[in-house]
Amino acid sequence: MKLPLLLFLLLNGLITPLFSFSWLAQSELVIIKDEAIVDFPETVTFRLELDVEEPIVEATLIYHLGREGCLAAGTQVPVEVKGSNLEWTWVMSRSGNPPPGAKMSWHWEVTDASGNTITTPGKELTFADDRFEWRTIEGKDPRHSAPIRLHWYEGEEVGPILLEAAVAGLERLQQDTGIELQGEVEFFIYADSADMREALLYVQDWAGGIAFTDYNTILIGVPPHLAETWGSSTVRHELAHLVINQFSLSCLGGSLPNWLSEGLAVYAEGEPDGQTLKDIEEGVEEDSFQPVRSLNGSFPAQGEAASAAYSQSYSLVDYLLDSYGQEKMQELLLVLAGAAGYDAALEQVYGFNADGLETAWRREIGAPLRQIPPTPTPILAANVPTAVPLNAAQSWPTPPAPDAIPVTSAPVDSAPDPGRNSGICGLGLAPFLLFIGLSTMAITRNKSKKGLE
Repeated sequence: MKLPLLLFLLLNGLITPLFSFSWLAQSELVIIKDEAIVDFPETVTFRLELDVEEPIVEATLIYHLGREGCLAAGTQVPVEVKGSNLEWTWVMSRSGNPPPGAKMSWHWEVTDASGNTITTPGKELTFADDRFEWRTIEGKDPRHSAPIRLHWYEGEEVGPILLEAAVAGLERLQQDTGIELQGEVEFFIYADSADMREALLYVQDWAGGIAFTDYNTILIGVPPHLAETWGSSTVRHELAHLVINQFSLSCLGGSLPNWLSEGLAVYAEGEPDGQTLKDIEEGVEEDSFQPVRSLNGSFPAQGEAASAAYSQSYSLVDYLLDSYGQEKMQELLLVLAGAAGYDAALEQVYGFNADGLETAWRREIGAPLRQIPPTPTPILAANVPTAVPLNAAQSWPTPPAPDAIPVTSAPVDSAPDPGRNSGICGLGLAPFLLFIGLSTMAITRNKSKKGLE
């Protein structure tokens, strides 16, 4: 008896609305236009035009960038509703722009006057720098399936030359460090560094190449006549940064000292060139090497000091790999990714800190030993690191081609003055305040006793 009754109700439409109203509501939605118009690298304008029976009262745009990292959540943007035509513009000067080749997907969630929420089908686009007619060539390391895709637009042989350099650099890095490429890579080769910088909103004026590690994308400005020399070494250098970042990706706030990051990248370029050997020779003869600790941070941007810093970093990495092997190097990268301090990581893996590394390395290459002052012992216990996801894109700028005109960088602002109020003063008053507090309590108790009497 129950089954015929249910069939009767279904056939006569008496209970269908109870479970299929949302389906009917979505079937009433007609998408006339759903597009994203890109003005690279300035803006992306999202437009949605609908034909609906009931007015739209609320709309949210959700877009995702195809990037590697600790968080994969998309961006949700409430959009002002004016009729059934919705529009929102992402002004990338406020956030920085993705590189060419980056993918983006998006969809809309709209709510009508009856409270029905409807989700539009997802759409996707790829950012492109359409100022140039790009050519593409693809290759890969025979031991790895992930392709290296290289795009360029000027110079017949530029693409093949630089692709060969990339594959060779990858082979050297894998053979000597055991670190492998973990995903496909896109290279965009511009005819000069000025063209490259115009594709990015925020980049140093002197940069000639940048690795966007969270997009697996590398941009380099390579004049065709420098493809076999500076271009080839720069391709290997930037690719090494990307591969090492993939291997040591940290969601705990871990980082690499600059001498290690740049030293591995220079190592991946191949056998040291004449300038690198000259820098090391002069460092030994003139005892002009920088303390290893001073190379933890950023290097000089240009000039002889920059060249010497890169060469010294190469020599440090070469010493560690030659003396202790690739497994120790991999362990060091992973310990650092776990947010260990630089000294703590070196001590855990090699048994010495940065000063001990410097002494052993100087002895190995025949440089004068430096009198290293004792490392101060901190008075307070070190803070426990907090797990903070890394959202910002990481990039390593490379100086432009040798014949490019250098641009002087702006001076670094001086550090702000420390606050005038000192916590020590407050601590000095603590005994006095404690005495007053205890005295007040005693007086109060005495008064209470007298009141009871």
